[in-house]
Amino acid sequence: MPQVVVDSNVLVKWFIPEDFHENAKALLRDHLLGRVTAVAPRYALLEFANTVRKYVARRILSSDLAQRAFSLLVESSPRLVDESPDLVRRALNYAMENGVTVYDAYYIVIARELNTTAYTADERLLRRLRGREDAIAHISEYEPLSK
Repeated sequence: MPQVVVDSNVLVKWFIPEDFHENAKALLRDHLLGRVTAVAPRYALLEFANTVRKYVARRILSSDLAQRAFSLLVESSPRLVDESPDLVRRALNYAMENGVTVYDAYYIVIARELNTTAYTADERLLRRLRGREDAIAHISEYEPLSK
């Protein structure tokens, strides 16, 4: 089964209706139907939780909805990848060479390791890597496998 890497902002869009929500939901649907495996580093759960906490603080979401979104994420069972010293070292090198965070670089390193694409909605990251990195794409570029 094909695998794709999803960063935390795509995971948030699985459950929160914001820009590119429909694109993210198409990937989620393919994942839930077993047509693709969504992969993320384990720390994406923390990033997701932090984002929904910010939405609660800004009164965009209620606490109950934030908790429900987190529960739905866990229930959707993305394949979570643990950090390994080798992959972290590679992410550190990538981050230093490309002027991105180690967190963002780790998604790309995982995608390269799996010979797949990392999907994001982080337009600033995509602009920084434009023309230099094939392993990352905007979530709007995801081609649904479901019918």
